[in-house]
Amino acid sequence: MDLQTKSLWEDTAEETAKFPVFEGEQETDIAIVGGGITGLTAALLLSRAGRKVVLLEAREIGLGTTGNSTGNLYATVDDHLSVLRKKWNSHVMKEVVNSRNAAINLIEENIRKYNIHCDFQRQPFTLFAETLTKEIESFIKEEFDAMQEAGLRPQILEDAGLPYKTVKALQIENQAQFHPLKYVQQLARVVTETCHIFENSRVIELDEKNGMLKTENGQLKANHILLATHTPIGTFMIQTLLAPYREFGVAALVDDASFPGGIFWGLDDPKHSVRSFSGNGQNYVMVIGDKFKTGQHQDSQQYVSELEKYLTGRVRINKISYVWGGQQYRPADHLPYIGKHGDFVYFMTGFASDGLVYGTLAAMIISDQILGKTNPWEDIYKAGRFTPVRSAKNFIAENTDVMIQYLKDLPWNVDDELLSEIQPGEGKVISPDNEKLAVYKDENHQVHIVSAVCTHMKCIVNWNQSEKSWDCPCHGSRFDIDGKVIEGPATKALPGKKISDK
Repeated sequence: MDLQTKSLWEDTAEETAKFPVFEGEQETDIAIVGGGITGLTAALLLSRAGRKVVLLEAREIGLGTTGNSTGNLYATVDDHLSVLRKKWNSHVMKEVVNSRNAAINLIEENIRKYNIHCDFQRQPFTLFAETLTKEIESFIKEEFDAMQEAGLRPQILEDAGLPYKTVKALQIENQAQFHPLKYVQQLARVVTETCHIFENSRVIELDEKNGMLKTENGQLKANHILLATHTPIGTFMIQTLLAPYREFGVAALVDDASFPGGIFWGLDDPKHSVRSFSGNGQNYVMVIGDKFKTGQHQDSQQYVSELEKYLTGRVRINKISYVWGGQQYRPADHLPYIGKHGDFVYFMTGFASDGLVYGTLAAMIISDQILGKTNPWEDIYKAGRFTPVRSAKNFIAENTDVMIQYLKDLPWNVDDELLSEIQPGEGKVISPDNEKLAVYKDENHQVHIVSAVCTHMKCIVNWNQSEKSWDCPCHGSRFDIDGKVIEGPATKALPGKKISDK
């Protein structure tokens, strides 16, 4: 079953202001690439400090990673604090919690200060188990100890309070939830008072040595370039420390509002995140999870089906109303990379699935650096850190995986599928005359053909059936059926191709 992918947030947001396309040649003090929570928070902090800021968004404000997130805000991390403590130490773990709490507080402060209506609520965060194995029981004890050491005041419960059976839970209070798309769209209205925002202005070239950005219709020179793009656009060594993953979310209507508020993370494999939301007079419950490597699973529909199965097996729902996918970049040593690279560029990346809070924190750190202020957390997250011991295992595993993707798609390993054998609604990579072509046949039997060679670093893209996109298995670039960039690090489209139907 193919479903139209759209997040719950996109369909329940309000009508938003439209911003112009960037054109011509301009100069600015600060250029921000990316109009999600990271870029808009940085734009707010810097422009309110009196700096001249231009923000370039490739599509529309908030409709990238932010608009496909969970809307959950928490001080802990998706790898868990006990894991972070082992990987680093207690000091780093505590500072991660402190820094993330500060970011959540800034979000709440912005909401109050600028009268942003985005369904913000303080809610508990709960880890829960449906079956109690020795491994899960041991983990709960370790995580309880780590949370307690970090000052989060955890409590162990015998039941998570969900409308289905759970056997153990670990809970911390005073975390938060909101409507992420409403937040950034309304924040954009505030930012435009002191900053120039441009939409549908994808950066197609970055000249990091001269501080220059090019779009299809213009050129922008800046003293500082903030890449608030989830992963840096263009080609950088830091991309070898980032592993791209996707995961889907589904949301369903429920008859009443009895499903509790709060953030719920399952500990049973495969792990799922569950939350409720009330909007437009309707009550919803959503489940997100079971991440997979971007571009490495053609039958991505199986992940959607498993989420539907999980939800329908536990909650009385009317129907699945929304299906969407989100991307994350997981850092090799479990901490994001935030800081300056070279003379002009700033990295803000490696947030894993914790991006709403880490994105806000990254904006705080980078803004302080540009404004000449000392930030207490800049050294922990600095982009140029060298951590061979902490990074080695993940670095080797992920880059071996990238090499496998290159090797398996060399000319002697080809798929000779003919155009006539591709079914409507199906995409395949074919290899006529040893040229890799990405071919999609739509429901009207119209054939869309583009090069299958990713324009980032020449890996071969794979078909994503659920989202009807061509996804790169090496560094996570994604393209639509006509080759246009959906998300980077690629900046250039897959070239269109023609082929005769043999």
